[in-house]
Amino acid sequence: MTTIEGYLDSATVILFGLFVKVLLAFLFFVFWARTPRASWFAWWGGSLLFGALAAANVFLHGLRPEFAGLGIVVAALIASFGCCWQGARAFEGRAPMWLALLTAVGLWIVFSLVPVLFERTLYRVIFSSLLISLFTGLSAFEFWRGRNEPLPSRWMIVALLGSLSLIFAVRIPLAGIAPFPFGAQPESAAWMSGFNMLLFFHTIILVVLMVAMSRERTELEHRNASYVDPLTGASNRRAFMEKGERLLARHEHSRQELCALFLDIDGFKQLNDRLGHVRGDRVLNRFVEIVQDNIRPTDFLFRIGGDEFCCLLPQTITEQGYWVAERIRRQFEAADPGGPEARVTVSIGIASTTVAGYDLEALLRESDNAVYAAKRRGRNLVVTAESKEHGHVRPAASNGAAMPDARRGM
Repeated sequence: MTTIEGYLDSATVILFGLFVKVLLAFLFFVFWARTPRASWFAWWGGSLLFGALAAANVFLHGLRPEFAGLGIVVAALIASFGCCWQGARAFEGRAPMWLALLTAVGLWIVFSLVPVLFERTLYRVIFSSLLISLFTGLSAFEFWRGRNEPLPSRWMIVALLGSLSLIFAVRIPLAGIAPFPFGAQPESAAWMSGFNMLLFFHTIILVVLMVAMSRERTELEHRNASYVDPLTGASNRRAFMEKGERLLARHEHSRQELCALFLDIDGFKQLNDRLGHVRGDRVLNRFVEIVQDNIRPTDFLFRIGGDEFCCLLPQTITEQGYWVAERIRRQFEAADPGGPEARVTVSIGIASTTVAGYDLEALLRESDNAVYAAKRRGRNLVVTAESKEHGHVRPAASNGAAMPDARRGM
């Protein structure tokens, strides 16, 4: 009686899990249809369908040691966990590895068709556990590799996939002593129910977390988009205010100097008026490329508005900031993105915390005033705030002077 009740409990879990997986697979495919670029939903939907196929085969044929029974069940499970891995790769922006997936399923099918191997429970448990543990471990690894993207649900998914990988890996050393399905000893209904419940709850929790993680990414993208200028890809004025305040607070706490460069493109309005906005947009993008090439990864470029930009250079003194600005000015002038029809250059004003203090508005105001000083002196100049009246100026004609690397010593 205990065996029958145990079997019924196991069958109930399998049947319930089958319907739940089909329903969740349908929802994943709906998500994919609504957002075609989110191909990971298609992979995870496929993973659930293969899991449902395995459950249906168990319910209809049991776990008989023949290909129609265990052969198809395990092939579907391997495909299920393989699709989960491919979905993880898709989520992290990597191409699918069809060959690896098809090879694993193919190896199991070949194994199932060799009686001397397939008829031994020990061999079946070890080989199937090895393939499934490998796929779940690879899924966890893919999500772990993308850890720089701040998605809170990511770590729970890594932990759950890691625990699933461990569960299947532990079956290998337990194969000779534990009852099936945890090992290769005679089947135990209680152990079968426990194993199915373990897989079922892992599946449900993973599905919830995967949906949550996809939503977190969407929210993060929207949040990041609100801080980025859509034309140039530089951070916008809103980002400048928030990031600048945090940077200055840290520098004030450590009493370190920070340098701001205010960059204003000379002749940009005339170029827009004469040659149109498309040409103007190309000039802006070329300008941003040149600036990005001459600042460090730890520096920040912001588009304040129109043809006005600001760079914040952490832990940088005025002299170092001056050479960064001069390098940008020279390269932009040499690039001549406006062409002969409309010559454009850049005037740059420099201010540091030694002049403006640790106040973002004061820093912006002083560097902006330095730009106006450069404009008054003829444009295409670099002027520092502490000497804007008398001019720490390097004129455009000074091409012969040696200039140190803008990033040296910074």
